[in-house]
Amino acid sequence: MTKFILSILKLFVLLIIVAAVMDVVYTYVYTNMANTTKFHFIKKQTNRKFDCVFLGSSRVINHINCHIIDSVLHVNSVNFGIMDAQPKDILTILKLLKQYNIESKTVFIQTDYYYNSESKSKFLFVDLLPFIRENEIIKRYFQDEKDFMWLYYMPFYRYCKYDSKLGIREVFASFFKKNKYEKTKGFEPIFGFGNKWKRSLPLKINKKNRYNKEITSLVKKSDHDCIFFIAPFRNDTKNLEFISSLKQQYTNLWDFSKSIQDSSKFKNGYHLNSIGADEFSIQLANKIKFYKK
Repeated sequence: MTKFILSILKLFVLLIIVAAVMDVVYTYVYTNMANTTKFHFIKKQTNRKFDCVFLGSSRVINHINCHIIDSVLHVNSVNFGIMDAQPKDILTILKLLKQYNIESKTVFIQTDYYYNSESKSKFLFVDLLPFIRENEIIKRYFQDEKDFMWLYYMPFYRYCKYDSKLGIREVFASFFKKNKYEKTKGFEPIFGFGNKWKRSLPLKINKKNRYNKEITSLVKKSDHDCIFFIAPFRNDTKNLEFISSLKQQYTNLWDFSKSIQDSSKFKNGYHLNSIGADEFSIQLANKIKFYKK
């Protein structure tokens, strides 16, 4: 019986050692060698200076062509939009800009129906997992998770749980894939039109959203300008009066929600296609030009 227990203990110790080694290998690849995700692109800008940084969800990443912004304004801008980004994600990226010494004269934050959300982007969540032990900002991002202790302390647990996104295939693929955002400065256009998927905006404002409060507090203390804006919606979007309530939450909110009326320039109810994105980028650049004067 004693030999059996010792054998089980040895096997357990061996599994922990193997898991720890695998954890170190995977983490090293994802944090030092891979350059495939939007977060990798953001982190690669460490110690760089920009004139304009754009933050937000897919309504930033798919809408703001920084090459157009640069051309119109003769500046250096970058699109740090992240798919499905919500206030918690935007707050985290804002903090990481300072952590990574990424400077900007002006930060532009897109806000909309996600104003009410206290959830997170499933895309940024996975992107940040390999970096969970890198600094306190990223650690705090995960602390609300029910299995945080396992994610943070258990070797290789996070890679096993999210194997479809962080598994062995992705590790090998990271050696060959290039970051698609390098050439586009973070912009990712979408194509086509006519999608009937509509967006219905919330009926009420969530004034108690803790992440929005912290974002507001953080930008007030920052040494750069911060401007909030709303990207265009297709004209069949429901409850657009929500935007009037949203304007009351900010001292200065640039409203482009109705700035593009041609439905052929939308992929769906709340995403512009590549043609619409280029037009909106020109509108935004001209607004910035007027604001700077």
